[in-house]
Amino acid sequence: MTFLRGLLAGRSHLAFLVGLAGAFAAVHATSDVAEPAAGGWASSAADVRALPLRRPAPLSRRERELAETAWSYFARNTDPRTGLTSSVKGYPSTTMWDVGSQLMATLAAEDLQLVSRADALARLERALESLGSMPLCNSLPNKAYDTRTLEMVAYDNVPVPGGIGWSALDVARALVPLSLVVRRAPELAPAVERVVARWSLDRLTEGAALRGATRDADGVLHAYQEGRLGYEQYAAKALLLWGITASTALDYRAHLEPRRVGGRLVPVDDRHPRDHGGAHNAVTSEPWLLDGLEFGLDSATADLARSILAAQERRYLATRRITAVSEDAIDRKPGFAYSAVVNGDDEWTAFLPDGTRAPHDLGFSVKAALAWAVLFSGTYPDELFDAAVSVGGDADGLFAGRYDEGGEINRAVSLNTNAVVLEALAYRARGPFLRAPPSSAHLHAEAEVRQ
Repeated sequence: MTFLRGLLAGRSHLAFLVGLAGAFAAVHATSDVAEPAAGGWASSAADVRALPLRRPAPLSRRERELAETAWSYFARNTDPRTGLTSSVKGYPSTTMWDVGSQLMATLAAEDLQLVSRADALARLERALESLGSMPLCNSLPNKAYDTRTLEMVAYDNVPVPGGIGWSALDVARALVPLSLVVRRAPELAPAVERVVARWSLDRLTEGAALRGATRDADGVLHAYQEGRLGYEQYAAKALLLWGITASTALDYRAHLEPRRVGGRLVPVDDRHPRDHGGAHNAVTSEPWLLDGLEFGLDSATADLARSILAAQERRYLATRRITAVSEDAIDRKPGFAYSAVVNGDDEWTAFLPDGTRAPHDLGFSVKAALAWAVLFSGTYPDELFDAAVSVGGDADGLFAGRYDEGGEINRAVSLNTNAVVLEALAYRARGPFLRAPPSSAHLHAEAEVRQ
C-alpha cells in the first residue's frame, strides 16, 4: 500500500495533513544529506564569491510590474468552464506539466497579492474539480488534454479516446503544487485527496527509475525509463512527497558525468542519445531552477546549478550574447524547442521535441533569466534580469525571449514562461515554496524601490 493510499484508507483529513507534513520533512532530510549524492561536486571559492545565493527581499517596482504582466496571462487565457489554462496563447491544450505550472502560478499570485485569497481559492477549486473528473489513461493522467472539454488528446489537440500515454515527469510536476495546496489551504485537502486517489502513482516507478508510457502504433501502451539528470531528481523529490520512492532517480551520482564546456565543468547525464534510442540528455536551466524555487537549493543542488549558470556566463563573456537557455515555446513551427548547454555531442544547441536539431532556434529564455536572477546574486544575474525586462510582452503576458542568432524577440506567449516568472518573483519575496511559511501575511510590508 502506498503512503497516499494508507492515508486515504482512514479517510481522515487530519491524518492526511500530518502524513504530508512528514513527507515534507523526509524530502528536506534528503536534501540535507545530498552533498555526497552529487559525487562531491563543489563550487570553487571564486564561483561562490561571484555567484552567491540571493536573499529574499521585497519586490522592486520593476519586479512588481513584471508580476502583473505575467499574471495577465492566466487572467486572460483560463477557460472559465474548466478552470484550466491554455499552454500557449490561442491553443486550448494543456499537459500535466502545464497544470502544475498553472497551480504554482496561482499560489504565487496570491503571495504577491495579485489576487485575493478568495479568488485564488476559487481558481484552485475549479481546477481541482476538473482534475477530479477528467478521463485517465490506464489510471494516470494522459499526456495532454483539451482545456475546453477535458478530452484526452494528442499533442496536436486531436481527441484520442484511449489516451496516448503518461509522463512521470509531468505528473510529478503537478504533485508539487497539489502538496502545497493541502498545506496552505486545508479546506481544499478533500478535493486534492479525490484527485490523487484516482491516480496509480506506483506505476510511475518500479522503485528505482521513473517510468513513462506511450501508446504505439499497435495501440498498446509501452513503458519506458523517463528522465535525465536534473529533471529526474526534481520529479523524484516530488513523488517522495506522496510516498513514492524512485531511489536511483533521486541519486545525482547515478548518471553524473563532468563535461568541460567553454572552460567550465558542467554536470551532464552520461546516457548519450546515440546509446538510448535518441532520448536527449540535454543540460537546460529548467529543472535546476524549479528545484531551487520550490524545494530550495541545498549543498548539492546549489553547486550543480551554479556551475550551469557559470557556463552560461562564460559564453556571454566570450560571445557577448546574453545566455539563459531552457525549454520554451517559440513563435515559429513547430512551436516549441529545447535550448541547451549540451545535448549529446552538441554544445549551445537547440532541438525540437522529436530530437531534430534546430540550431537557429537557440534562444535566450526570459523565465530562465529571471529565475537565475532571483536564485543567485552578482553581476551576471543582474544582467540577466535587465535583459529579461527588455524583452517585454503584450496584454496576454510576457514574451518567451529572444533568438540567439540575430536577437529577434521570440513573441510566443505561454503558460510556462509566465508561470515560472511568477514563481521566481514569489521566491524573491518569500524564499522557497516548500520551506517558506504557508502564510503570505509577511508580504504585506511596503515594497522597496530599487533602480
